Amino acid sequence: MRPFLTFALLALIASAAHAETVLSAGSPTATAGMPFELVMTITNDDDSTLTMALPDLLHVRLETPAAVTTLEFTPDRAGPLTIAPRGFQKVRLQGSLPAGAEGLVTLTSTGIEANPVLLQVQSAPAAQTAAAPVADSKRPTPTASRLIDKPPPLAVSTYEPVFFIVGGDGGVNAKFQISFRYQLFDGDGPLASRLPWLDDLYLSFSTTSLWDLGELSKPFTDSSYRPRLFYANYDLARAMDGQLRFGVETGFGHESNGKEGDDSRSYNMFYARPTLSFGDPDGLRAYVAPLIHNYIAEDENPDLKDYRGYVDWLIGIGSRGGLDFWATLRRGTRSDYGSAELNLSYPLSKLSRGDLQGWLMLQYFGGYGESLLNYRDKLDSQLRLGIAIAL
Repeated sequence: MRPFLTFALLALIASAAHAETVLSAGSPTATAGMPFELVMTITNDDDSTLTMALPDLLHVRLETPAAVTTLEFTPDRAGPLTIAPRGFQKVRLQGSLPAGAEGLVTLTSTGIEANPVLLQVQSAPAAQTAAAPVADSKRPTPTASRLIDKPPPLAVSTYEPVFFIVGGDGGVNAKFQISFRYQLFDGDGPLASRLPWLDDLYLSFSTTSLWDLGELSKPFTDSSYRPRLFYANYDLARAMDGQLRFGVETGFGHESNGKEGDDSRSYNMFYARPTLSFGDPDGLRAYVAPLIHNYIAEDENPDLKDYRGYVDWLIGIGSRGGLDFWATLRRGTRSDYGSAELNLSYPLSKLSRGDLQGWLMLQYFGGYGESLLNYRDKLDSQLRLGIAIAL
């Protein structure tokens, strides 16, 4: 019953009206395997007296870059706690750090809403052992905690936008795209430590599909599959106090539609994409990133360059936390051919007062080559609206 009782009492503290709980360390440094003290300050911001109950044990999550554990702390008092109006009470928490903890660690309360605490932990001398906390017959003694290895960090991230949009020009249809990239080497590994550029090698896979929703069987009109192997560093150099950033992406790519016979389309390419951005990368910014490429083994569609050209011009301005605009422009080697894809997005959280996640996305496409199958045809311009999961 004790875990349930502890949770219930901590929930009472967390939900108390106008009460704020702050955790702090008695010292910014500590020694692994040794006793350690935290201070919990509970503030009553109300004009009336606040009364609550403190449990015998409090639990705090300790996390290092490689491991995690839950620590038990004994408060210097337990039971009813009274806080005067506009006053505060400090409760000292006694516990011990695990022997394997070392370096910068984060301590986070698991039962109440409070701030995380950063702590620098040094290894204990070989002959030094932790002194046992003073026993108190009225309260349990915290048990020793053991670090548990954390799973390695997720090496997959978004590469191109992930979205699902629907339009009605020329019949109801949908377009969706899935895209991710995989970081090949761990930047903290011994090989990448000796060869730092390995940390910037990626494999990516993107697929874009056109879906005819107007037909009875709802067939897919065409799909494009684009694996790539590349080096990418989008922050090679900075200027103007970091507002202007230069980068590059370069590698080998393939694109095909997975069909056979006369409907088969594919080509390979070597490419380079210089990037230039101005502004806050996480806020308002403008950028240009042209993808410059050639065509290799395009026997099934030797005139593809006439419609797509050698450069995909990507330009954008805005903020992912607000209104954001980006475009991909192509011009074929024959003057009459090319295409324009224009995109506009806005966070759904702002439109729904925090209920929805993702982005509302509007896309216009006009010109040739929206699909590999019909790259020679100029189809009806498309205006589609939908949801972007990742940008």
